Amino acid sequence: MPRRRSSIAPDWWDYTTLDEEILAAAAALTPEAMLKLSRPGFDIVFYETLEDFYLAEALEYINAWRQSTEDNPVGICGPIGPTEQLPLVARIVNNFGINIRSAHFWGMDEWLIGEHAAPLTHPLSFERADRELCFNRIRADLVMPEENLHFPKADTLAYRNSWEGVRCALMQGGQGEIKH
Repeated sequence: MPRRRSSIAPDWWDYTTLDEEILAAAAALTPEAMLKLSRPGFDIVFYETLEDFYLAEALEYINAWRQSTEDNPVGICGPIGPTEQLPLVARIVNNFGINIRSAHFWGMDEWLIGEHAAPLTHPLSFERADRELCFNRIRADLVMPEENLHFPKADTLAYRNSWEGVRCALMQGGQGEIKH
């Protein structure tokens, strides 16, 4: 049976293309049943408050970056939403003096305007948000150098090449409507 046509991105797949039976089964899951879906490499975790959730996301950044060394660099791929964890990441790094100079960060998203990525001057630039909410807040003696910050552009070659020789320890999911 062919998949349904997406109502969001007609030439692609997303949650609107899923079979109704799958959607109904997912909607019927109880919290207890969701917890039982945990398995090696796929943990289901519930948080009591939004604050706990944002702190957990911030600590994922920190724990991944603390694994990084000059001869074994480690990075994370972060979404643009939620963003509440980003200032927490900067505060934790600064407060504990965590040197993340060998670490890497890959932004997961960026808007295209015509054939170009949104410039940093654009108010909706995802790179701008990551920088303003996190990286510009980290002390200069602790933050990773510019060449370790990677953001997608319309020409993705440099972005793709930045994965070579660096282990990505974490890819946080976002709140996107499709493909997250």
